[in-house]
Amino acid sequence: MGIFKGFKRFFFKENFEFSRPDVDLDNFHPQLRRLIIPLGIFFNNQDSFIRFLNPVLNSTMVLIAVVMEVIFVTHGIKIVDYSFSTECFCYLVMLLYVPVLYFSVLVNKDSMLEILDQMEGDFKFICNLDDKHRDHFLKRQLLIWQFCLIWMATISTVACLIGLRTLIPLTYQTLISTHDEHTIRPLLFPVWLPEDDPYRTPNYEIFLFFQMYFLWMFVQSFGVNVYIQFHMLIHNYTILELVIIDFEMIFEDLDENVVYLSRYHPRRVLTQKIFNNRIQRIVAWHDSVFTSFDNLSSIQGPVICYQVLFSPIAVCLMMFQIADKLEGGKIDIYFAVLLSVSTFQLWMPCYLGSLLRNKGFNVGEACWNSGWNTTPLAPMIRNDIAIVMSRAQQPLSMKFFCLPDLTLETFSSIMSSAYSYFNMIRQSNN
Repeated sequence: MGIFKGFKRFFFKENFEFSRPDVDLDNFHPQLRRLIIPLGIFFNNQDSFIRFLNPVLNSTMVLIAVVMEVIFVTHGIKIVDYSFSTECFCYLVMLLYVPVLYFSVLVNKDSMLEILDQMEGDFKFICNLDDKHRDHFLKRQLLIWQFCLIWMATISTVACLIGLRTLIPLTYQTLISTHDEHTIRPLLFPVWLPEDDPYRTPNYEIFLFFQMYFLWMFVQSFGVNVYIQFHMLIHNYTILELVIIDFEMIFEDLDENVVYLSRYHPRRVLTQKIFNNRIQRIVAWHDSVFTSFDNLSSIQGPVICYQVLFSPIAVCLMMFQIADKLEGGKIDIYFAVLLSVSTFQLWMPCYLGSLLRNKGFNVGEACWNSGWNTTPLAPMIRNDIAIVMSRAQQPLSMKFFCLPDLTLETFSSIMSSAYSYFNMIRQSNN
């Protein structure tokens, strides 16, 4: 019971003082920078060559693994074992995700640092505003924190289950089974060698070690990147919500009679200054979202483009594995979980993309419905409202070469393509 209460306090940040004056990105999200460091982004010594160590090592190991998976796929096709070849090809597609991610993050290091600096600035500025802005902002940040815990726990659990799927039978064979059972020591993923037995010592131990290493590496890269996508998209979504809140308050507590005064009258000058400050904050926030999307596009563009292009193939192969096992009267829980995770990591940016696109248009609607047509103060701010409304008509989306808009329509198209490939493979296999 004490453990549950402790987790509940940690999950809802009950021990965090939300009213403290020094709330910033680092003390509210201490996990963000720590998770980004293994991707090759250092924050103290930003140009250190040590930051390349982990990405280069992992990418090199992945490329070696990809060559071996190509050999496995070719072997599976030659012996007409399509279950083996499709499973290996699925792993090949998943492995190539890792170097694409490392390359994209390292090349666009400055964009990543700029996004983090902008988020840090948002924290410091918004947490010094009134309670309405501050509470709404921190509520969304708490949601990001909770998603991080849930997602990293989920992806780590999946990785542990994959490892236990091998380690439990291996423990049984080591401690309990007898020689006359003729068991073969299991590996996490299927392997084949042309002139040797991969399951003999020391081949088996080498393959097991590196497969465990790849499992951890995939959590460290793929799992972290999905969280980063969510964090940055929801942060921008929150900024747009604050823009809408500001439009709802733009004519609040202002004297309408100043419009009948001279332009140089102190009361009118003061009102105009208040308007200018309010519009300046709205424009700055709105523009920061577009800037953030430009930076995010340069970082995540190649990764998401890879996801969009190859996810239909990976999803199709996973469905084929599940269907192939079902025909034999077995349920492949491993590939069912893998399919669920793969579908979620594709659905999530598409769903958030739709939310952000609609929220961007909602800014224009909030501007139109701000009450400018019912107050005599409208002429003092009419030009500014027209400019913001015009900018709000530009859809928010990540732009990259060959990358479609990330919306639920895109997700539906990808899943339809995956199902079409699945039917084609099933028909050719029959």
